[in-house]
Amino acid sequence: MTLLAPAASGSALVGGGAGEARRLVDWERADALFAEGASLRGPLRRDLAGHVVALAFTRTPALVASLHALLPRVLERDPSPPPGTHAARWLAGLVEPLGLDPTGAPPACSPSPDEEREARAWRDRLPPRFLALHPGSGSPRKSWPAERFLGLVDRLRPPEPWLVPCGPADRAAVAPFRTRAGALVAEDVPVRVLGALLAEAGAFVGNDSGVSHLAAAWGAPTVALFGPTDAATWAPEGTRVRTVQSATGEMATITADEVARAVETMGPWAT
Repeated sequence: MTLLAPAASGSALVGGGAGEARRLVDWERADALFAEGASLRGPLRRDLAGHVVALAFTRTPALVASLHALLPRVLERDPSPPPGTHAARWLAGLVEPLGLDPTGAPPACSPSPDEEREARAWRDRLPPRFLALHPGSGSPRKSWPAERFLGLVDRLRPPEPWLVPCGPADRAAVAPFRTRAGALVAEDVPVRVLGALLAEAGAFVGNDSGVSHLAAAWGAPTVALFGPTDAATWAPEGTRVRTVQSATGEMATITADEVARAVETMGPWAT
């Protein structure tokens, strides 16, 4: 399977796992696909030629027309799910005309030897089945307050150290954790290496963010926190996922006790 996507995000989905893409074609090279009536030549045409079907999640007619000119079959779907439909179920449903069943649990991602080696360097600094917390998100409105995360640690009393991933956009959210005893802040770990590391966690807790979806995709026991967004539509997919939804839409109304109870139903600190 070839994935046509932005390189930065698409690279997280390329690997050896049963549900992963084998190759990535960088979206930045695909401008010609959006030009109405374009005649595609060169490396892009060669990259896409030989495939028998394209799954196109788009609202752009020119892109669909370009794919029809290259491939025998194109299935298209608006990427926005209808109300009341989980986004992953909506997107996966596009394969039904191919005779495939999209309802099963997605297989976990699988690291390459290099990714496994880099993840092990971090894992060796952590206890078995460690706790991982990610306090960042794409918006402050979607972020549980830092003091609630720290209160959760006090409630769970996990073995130390515990992990706090920190990407380029997480500096402010992670700042309160840097001085907390027991916190191991993992700075700018490559996405797939972080996934391989989180796969070894005893429990992961995070906001409605890409890192929570990453943890679930790699098979970590995941508790995802939702406030202004709807878990029924946007919850991470995985066999070991719990969600906590704010009744008011505000993250501050979620209590550490609520989250701890969700963790305790599946984590190594279950009571």
